[in-house]
Amino acid sequence: MANKGRLLSDLGEFGFLARLRTLPTPRRDVALGIGDDSAIVRAGGRQWLLTTDALIEDVHFRRTWDTPSGLGRRAYAVNASDIAAMGGRPRFALLSIAVPKAARVAELDGFVRGFAAAARESGCALVGGNLSASPCWMVSVALVGELRGIALRRSGARAGDSIYVSGHLGAAAFGREILLDGRRATPRATLAWRRPRARLELGQMLARTRSANAAIDVSDGLWSDLGHLCRASRVGAVIDPERLPLARALRGLEGDERLALALGGGEDYELLFTVPPQRVRRLEASARRLSLEVTNIGRVTTGRALRLAGVSASRARRLTAGFDHFRQ
Repeated sequence: MANKGRLLSDLGEFGFLARLRTLPTPRRDVALGIGDDSAIVRAGGRQWLLTTDALIEDVHFRRTWDTPSGLGRRAYAVNASDIAAMGGRPRFALLSIAVPKAARVAELDGFVRGFAAAARESGCALVGGNLSASPCWMVSVALVGELRGIALRRSGARAGDSIYVSGHLGAAAFGREILLDGRRATPRATLAWRRPRARLELGQMLARTRSANAAIDVSDGLWSDLGHLCRASRVGAVIDPERLPLARALRGLEGDERLALALGGGEDYELLFTVPPQRVRRLEASARRLSLEVTNIGRVTTGRALRLAGVSASRARRLTAGFDHFRQ
C-alpha cells in the first residue's frame, strides 16, 4: 500500500476499505472475507457470520440523547442489522467499552443491561467483552450470527432485478438533526434514531425463501448503500423517487429536503435488496404473510451508473450525499 503521505480525508472511508479487500484470505474455512456486511466462516459443519462495529461519543452519539439503557439497546440493534442483511440470526455478542475514570457506575451498568436485554430478545447471548479507561465513551461490538439458509451477499444483483427497501426512510436522519440542534421535541420525533430495529425476520425470510439475490442494510444512506451493492455486483441502478417510502415524520418538510433525508440521511437500518423478476411474486406473498412492509423503488441496470428517474445529475448530487467518516 503505497502513497505514505496521502491523507485519509483524500481517500475517504470507503476508498480505504476498498484497499483492504486486496488482503489475502488463505484459509479454506473463510467462505467470505472483507467487503460485505459480515464475514462468513465455516466451523462445526455450519456457516457463521462475523461482524464488528465501533460507536464513539460525539461522533456516533451523545449521552444526553437517550438513557444509558436506550443507548445500549441502540448499540446492539445497529450491529444486529449487519447480521440481518446477510440473512442470519445473532447468537453471541462481545461488548467492549472504554469510558472516562469519572464515569458513573449506574450509567455504565444501564448501558450494558440495555445491550444485554436487546440481545436476549433476539436470541443472542452477551458472552464477554472488555472494559478500559478512555477520554470519552467508546463502544466496540462484535457479533457472531448463525446462517441457516443462503447468504445474502452484496454481489448477487443482476440487470433486470427489482430493487426493494423495507419500512420507511428518512425519520432517523430527521431525528438526528433534531437531537443535534437541541430542539424541544416529543420523544416520538426522535424515536426512529434512538430505537432502530434490525430487520432480522425479513433477512431470514429472504434467505430461507431465496427471494432476494443481493442485500445490504441502509446505514450510510440509501444512495451510498445502493452504490456499495452495485459496485460489488458490477451493475447500475435507476431509482424512482416517487416510489420512495418516506417516513411520516418528513411530511412537514420541503420536497427536496424530504428526498435528501431519505436518500442520503442514513441510519434507517432498513434492508435494501434486489429480486429477480421470477421471484417477485414469491417475495411479495411471503412479505404479506409475515406482515413485513417492502416497497419496489427501482430496477437494476447494465453498466455502472446510478440514476434518479426524472432528476437532473446536478440535483441528484445534492440529494444523495451519504455519510463518510473522513469526508464530512
